Amino acid sequence: MRQVLAPSAVGSLKAEHGPGAIVVPDQLVDRTSGRVQTYYDAGGAVHVSFADPYCPTGRAVAVSAARSGGWDIVDGGTLVVIEGPRFSTRAESQWFARNGWTIVGMTGFPEAVLARELALCYTSLSLVTDHDAGVEAGEGVTHEEVLRFFATNVTKMRSLVADAVEALPKERTCACGSALDGIKLPFDLP
Repeated sequence: MRQVLAPSAVGSLKAEHGPGAIVVPDQLVDRTSGRVQTYYDAGGAVHVSFADPYCPTGRAVAVSAARSGGWDIVDGGTLVVIEGPRFSTRAESQWFARNGWTIVGMTGFPEAVLARELALCYTSLSLVTDHDAGVEAGEGVTHEEVLRFFATNVTKMRSLVADAVEALPKERTCACGSALDGIKLPFDLP
């Protein structure tokens, strides 16, 4: 298999998607800095298509598995990835929400683009652990709150990942596997 399922903890930027929801995003926005974003930084430029960063087959399988597992599922949405390790300010969170973005997290980029550079399928399984700082009144999210919520859901998340892995097709028919077609690589991939 050349498919990646990537569970992560995220904050919701929408009041209607509360803790316990699983978001399977179809888009992402990179708000990080300083992270290596390519395997091909020597030997010539390699430009891969990234308009749709997530595998449509993996997404469909993950959504189906989450529904079958009784999760509150959000099919689609935009994950904004921030640098961290700090959480968003209230102003940042409100700005992200005004842009129409769905969830915010610290993982998922550059992982998604690096997977694409290797012609791997990549699917994000984003567990909402909190409402981000600007969505609700109050003190904002804390490290302890996120860890506590994720810990109470880790067994259920493992079951979701196992169910999705079991349901993934053995042969890929998505475009992910042909992401490098026609591109001259500076080295051979295994």
